[in-house]
Amino acid sequence: MIKGIYFDGKTSDKKEVLLTYDDTGRITFSGVALAPIAFDVLTISSRIGNTPRYISLPTGAQFETEDNDAVDQMVKRFSTGGRVFSIHYLESTRSIIISTILFVVLFAWLFIQYGIPHFSRQLADMLPEEATRVLGQGVLDAMDDHWFDESELAVDRQAVLQDLFKNLADKTRPGKVMKLEFRKGGLLKANAFALPDGTIVFTDELIQLAKDDMEIAAIMLHEMGHLENRDSVRSAIQQFSLAMFVMVVTGDVSTSSSVITAIPFMLVRAGYSQEMEWQADSYAYDYMKLNNMDTNHFANIMASLEASHNKSEKEVPQNDGESIKDYFSSHPASNERIKRFRTSSQNK
Repeated sequence: MIKGIYFDGKTSDKKEVLLTYDDTGRITFSGVALAPIAFDVLTISSRIGNTPRYISLPTGAQFETEDNDAVDQMVKRFSTGGRVFSIHYLESTRSIIISTILFVVLFAWLFIQYGIPHFSRQLADMLPEEATRVLGQGVLDAMDDHWFDESELAVDRQAVLQDLFKNLADKTRPGKVMKLEFRKGGLLKANAFALPDGTIVFTDELIQLAKDDMEIAAIMLHEMGHLENRDSVRSAIQQFSLAMFVMVVTGDVSTSSSVITAIPFMLVRAGYSQEMEWQADSYAYDYMKLNNMDTNHFANIMASLEASHNKSEKEVPQNDGESIKDYFSSHPASNERIKRFRTSSQNK
């Protein structure tokens, strides 16, 4: 016997009844004016944990019970054709649970480590120029509201650097929309970065850090390399994809609006992978070698940036667990990157 509640399927009335069955599999319900029913015509819901089971009758009536074990025994006795409840079997088998957890963890790691970067490159390459410009619109305004102040560089100094930038842009990316902006870096100190709409931003602190305009030119070439490779778009796509992946896994759909509104900050806070940085370096390296520029200029400014960021990291107090390197973790130079340009200069 199986104790449960009977719904006739026609009204909202419910009645406590007992389900009984005989050796032939004929089902009856106590207290209900209903002829015996063959087991084979019943529809029985799968067992999921300890949630109630539902047995649906051809008449539209339904029987609800929490006695899962008794239902399982009845199914095991009368079921034919391999009728099993695989969900309960899967969730109650330790080896399958462990294997599933390991598979999910491995899949998540592979997807994040390789899948997202791969598809971000494909998607970034597919986007038309107009789409990347739209994606970058408003980003600099958002940064001005939160991080930057108006540049304090003299007008004539800005004009000299604008001429230098235009000369490089005409030679490296003719016909491409690019512009140079200057800002006082504030918390970000000495930095330069490229936005999807073709804007390259230099902070006053970076300009002042350079000992030679050719050092600034080397950084300009590096940032043009990021634009050429669409690294800011790729990085934003990666961060957005990761956020959406976490949202799907956790089921927290309410965060979707927050993710969308955070896109502008993803573009500038995402940072670049080592591969992206190396490729942007290669862009600058190839141009400098082709045009007989001393590659030491790049090595020198990167070494100065490294020293500047290390000094700032010690001097600037932590702000809610964040540090300068949390903002632009890509640009502090690595020894390998500096060595690459030093070695090239020495081999002239």
